[in-house]
Amino acid sequence: MIAAQRGLLYMRARRPAEALAALDAAVRLLDESEPEYICRPLLNRGIMHMQRGALAAARADFSRCTDIAGRHGLDMLAAKASHNLGYLSLLSGALPRALREMDTVRATLSDQSPIHAAIYHIDRAQVLLAAGLWREADEDLALAVDLFRGAKAPQDQAEAELARAQVALLEERYADARRLAGRARKRFAARGADAWGLLAEHVAVAASVADGRGVAQAAPDAARLATALAAAGLDDEARRATLTGVAALLAAGAGGVAERAGAAIRLRRDDPIGTRLQARAVRAGLADVAGQPRRADAELRAALADLHRYQASFGSLDLQTAVSGHGRRLAEQGLARALAGGRPATVFGWAERARALSTRLPPVVPPADAEAAQMLEDLRHTRVELRAHVLAGHPAPALRARCAHLERLIRQRSWYTPGPGQTLAPAPLGQLQDQLAVADATYVAHLLTGGRLHALVAGPRRRTLLDLGPAAPVIELHRRLRADLDALATINLPEPVRVSVRAASRRSLQGLDERLWHPLRRLLTDGPVLLAPAAGLVAVPWTLLPVLRGRPVAVVPSATAWLAARDRAALPARPAVALAAGPRVLRAAEEVRLVAEAWSTAAAPAESTTAGVREAARTADVLHVAAHGVHEPDNPLFSHLELADGPLFGHELHQLSRLPAHIVLSACELGLARARPGEETLGMTAALLHGGAGSVVAGVARIADAVAYQVGPAHHAALRDGSSPAAALATAIEKAAKTEEDLAPLVCFGAGW
Repeated sequence: MIAAQRGLLYMRARRPAEALAALDAAVRLLDESEPEYICRPLLNRGIMHMQRGALAAARADFSRCTDIAGRHGLDMLAAKASHNLGYLSLLSGALPRALREMDTVRATLSDQSPIHAAIYHIDRAQVLLAAGLWREADEDLALAVDLFRGAKAPQDQAEAELARAQVALLEERYADARRLAGRARKRFAARGADAWGLLAEHVAVAASVADGRGVAQAAPDAARLATALAAAGLDDEARRATLTGVAALLAAGAGGVAERAGAAIRLRRDDPIGTRLQARAVRAGLADVAGQPRRADAELRAALADLHRYQASFGSLDLQTAVSGHGRRLAEQGLARALAGGRPATVFGWAERARALSTRLPPVVPPADAEAAQMLEDLRHTRVELRAHVLAGHPAPALRARCAHLERLIRQRSWYTPGPGQTLAPAPLGQLQDQLAVADATYVAHLLTGGRLHALVAGPRRRTLLDLGPAAPVIELHRRLRADLDALATINLPEPVRVSVRAASRRSLQGLDERLWHPLRRLLTDGPVLLAPAAGLVAVPWTLLPVLRGRPVAVVPSATAWLAARDRAALPARPAVALAAGPRVLRAAEEVRLVAEAWSTAAAPAESTTAGVREAARTADVLHVAAHGVHEPDNPLFSHLELADGPLFGHELHQLSRLPAHIVLSACELGLARARPGEETLGMTAALLHGGAGSVVAGVARIADAVAYQVGPAHHAALRDGSSPAAALATAIEKAAKTEEDLAPLVCFGAGW
């Protein structure tokens, strides 16, 4: 027992050699006759093995501890060992498994003490960090800091503050990173935890390198830290400090950098994704210094390929879109280099590699989960109850808290799904142009880098790059237009105000048209347009811009995704059509009746249920839903349609085993999406397309009932007559414009032609 305690003290002082020697002695001297006493050094020795990268030895110690503790009813020790097995899954890259294993023992750990609860949060935050869920990781770490502070555990509190500094560094909040790292370093120094202090100092140095402050001093500081970390036995941390120092030298334009990189830039099979991408970035910088731009480009391409393979380990769309944030800077660097080179084919290749990587992953249908299904029903009913309270003038904070709690649990369970393990290679520009020639179509990609917008335009025979100027005015026009369109959908808007807002919306549409389309108007063919906008511009009402009015427009995350979706987007000669109507929509019943007449099919029930729409989505080729829609910007997969028995969430729909070839959401806002780092978007429409729908027509602002009533039936009549979804929508909007002054902000997403 004395050897075990000595080993624990050496662990806390970050003296690994002495800690392992003491713990080895303890394990030799103890046996299962005192199960609790043998379990504790096994746990601690497993942690030491884990920190040294000896994962097999760590797994053996944790598994033995779990077995002994389980057989002797030592629930807490079994939970600790199981939690640590989850951390091993993190280190081996199996993040969905890591989250599942940690969350399984959360209640046991949290019920034991604030310290155990805090350890759960700080370790789980490391998994969330690796998954790119930085905001969620910081929330867990903030909880851990408070719990450790309350328990008067300064060492653990400092470790959690250091982890928060690492989150701030990833989120490019460099001042926060330095502040939090400095605070942690002071706590470590007060305890004599010198090795931990070195880790905190490295975060502060890395922040200075990233934001360009004190780069000249950062290089020797990083070199000193690398030496000290290596002397402390922290080889991986020493390597990352060396990479930070080399990055500082590259930023300062120093000579002789390659020699200082040494073995740090050598890639290893078991590198964590962050370390691997950091090494790739340094290798690219070294290639540039050596006058080898092709090798630099190859390193950047390889970095994104590494990231894409890593992304394929996740089955959750939430995690797939989040993890792209790890490669955001490298993607921007590669795209900026390609634009500077001015070769359209190179720019196209980078745009396809660097944006919306999740669209090049096959969807994963998770196994049936009765508990998650019950949570969804609970959430649905709680949302209905909350709405009734709000309408009655009662804020109902307890119901709001329960909704947030259920959403969090449902979202977390979705993270446990393993990924497809497969990726789709980006399509070459020549393949796209062959398909454009068939329809005499034009492909346009809007690219945002360095605060400027660029357009890549490709027709059947030519390719052109244009600089469209600063992005900020375009984004501001889009923001104003969205607010104006939302106002115009208000039923009781006073007529003088409506006239003013209508005029403002038309000025914004004209402004967007002049900045985004006038410069390239001469390059457009007479056929349809395939549009791949920057993530922040996905929700522009493209169909309303003057140059595009009356023209079939399909908005896609990437050309590769469009090419891959075309087969599943094709409608049969006599499609199976399903209709649904939600409550409190003035003309919903009449709208679906007219759509039914267009297809000579049965009308929808007066008010459809969530189960009915889910079943219809599994069997129909065409699905039309006339209902109120709500986009949830903070939790996009919980964007929903309001149906008779409550909300139908995007989270449910994209996990169905089959989705229709074409979906029309005659509803407000559901074409909106949250832009995530890495040019990823997440929302109802993105979820439906990822889940297998071929094309989706959805609103990018609120839509007045009268306008939707005009567009929906006309859209289906054109579909019935053989038009593509994008062409049918263009026809329907033009037809509605003859009777309605306010136009429908509906857009066709996916393979709409």
